[in-house]
Amino acid sequence: MSRPSNQLLDDICVRFILSLPTAELESFERLLFCIEQAWWHYEDVCRVKHPSLASLSLKEFCALIFEAVPGLEPYHANLEEIYKAFNSYKRSVPVRGAILLDPTLTQCLLVRGWRAGDAWGFPRGKLSKGETDAECAVREVGEETGLDIRGRVREEDCIRVRLGAQDICMFIVPGVGTDTAFAPTVKYEIGAYGWHAVRDLPASLDEDRQAFQSEQGKRHRFFCVWPFVRPLHSWIARWGGIGGIGSAPGVLNHPVFPVYEQGRSILNHPWPHHSIGRRKKAEKKRRKSGVNLASAGAESPCLPVQPTLAAAAQPITLAAATRPQTNTTVPALATYHSPAGSAPTLPQDSVAPWHAFTFDRQSVLASLSRGTNL
Repeated sequence: MSRPSNQLLDDICVRFILSLPTAELESFERLLFCIEQAWWHYEDVCRVKHPSLASLSLKEFCALIFEAVPGLEPYHANLEEIYKAFNSYKRSVPVRGAILLDPTLTQCLLVRGWRAGDAWGFPRGKLSKGETDAECAVREVGEETGLDIRGRVREEDCIRVRLGAQDICMFIVPGVGTDTAFAPTVKYEIGAYGWHAVRDLPASLDEDRQAFQSEQGKRHRFFCVWPFVRPLHSWIARWGGIGGIGSAPGVLNHPVFPVYEQGRSILNHPWPHHSIGRRKKAEKKRRKSGVNLASAGAESPCLPVQPTLAAAAQPITLAAATRPQTNTTVPALATYHSPAGSAPTLPQDSVAPWHAFTFDRQSVLASLSRGTNL
């Protein structure tokens, strides 16, 4: 495997680093977030086009960038300290997202990272500067699933958890049809979607550490799911969802954001509901075999999402979530449209192509070398 050439590093630096606004150069933490975007571009785009390129860790990639940009060379000796401070800062940035429930309140949507071995978790992401909690949750869910949940994010339906220095807030959004055609609006971030029975989610750190696998033997891991499971059970119980299965007409929910070429198929894994009896049988099998095993559902054949641009934005009509033990229902989700004339959300690595730059690169490098004050 070969390391990236100087020409490739120059291209990446100009596209992602040298064109940054002054505000992004105010601290190493903000600069390294931008370098992280460049690293994702290298791993997910450059290496796909050129398989001979070596896979690099973010730390290794940062070292190459600090060597390639003259203005950063003086700080290369302090990279270890800078990188450690960046990781600490990342763990303190607030995270917002949503727990999407089906109309019966028995299943929730999990998303998997781009790579096949990545963990499954709720759609979520870091709070941007100037965003409210609700705005961040709407943006992240839209980017990762294509679903617009504006108007359905309520503070009273929020679960807040603090893990270390990080504050995490997940809004519960019921009534999402299981036949929804999810599709991300950012490239190379989400690799698969799956509806998972709420009662089968890990509810403790010990359960989270077990090896979950389907009846076909496919393993999968969860990421930051267990802290929200027991509060989620309590929320569902208040609606009468635990212990019974409600009914509501499944309505196809069309993403209102455009679907971009993904480079590979996005997979939908419909996991069926599982009974407590099946979990007990799996636990008995685990004790006999000595292997940690938990029923995670059988995966049906994968259904690839067509990698084409979506047609004009269509309204979302979500099914009402029912309270099976009472006559009260969750209000039907409203029908709404994208704001007229609004621009679609672009993929995170959708940067201007090389030919769009009209400035002289050597002049920029020289200017950055003289004027960078980090």
